[in-house]
Amino acid sequence: MEIPADGIVLEAADLTTDESAMTGETDPVKKNKMAVCIAARDKIIAEGDKNTAGKHDVPSPLIMSGTRILNGEGLMVVIVVGDSSCLGKIAAILRSKEEEETPLQ
Repeated sequence: MEIPADGIVLEAADLTTDESAMTGETDPVKKNKMAVCIAARDKIIAEGDKNTAGKHDVPSPLIMSGTRILNGEGLMVVIVVGDSSCLGKIAAILRSKEEEETPLQ
């Protein structure tokens, strides 16, 4: 299932997403509600593992448009749609025909 809008997770049950279309990252990303994400982050900090924790040890509450659900179920509130969403901004950049000078030019 492809997500059509940007949103924040309100409820999640083993929810993982594929964000490779947006970030290039091929690893599945765990998603959960904000309170669970903050608790996981605080636990890692309290255990002194802040500098050794992997980037996917703390789940994320944000879901971007253009990403796909790989596993689980969830409920999200839509916060951004259309041209203002992550996918919409990328599409607008690709549609623009302005050629900007690069820093080397």
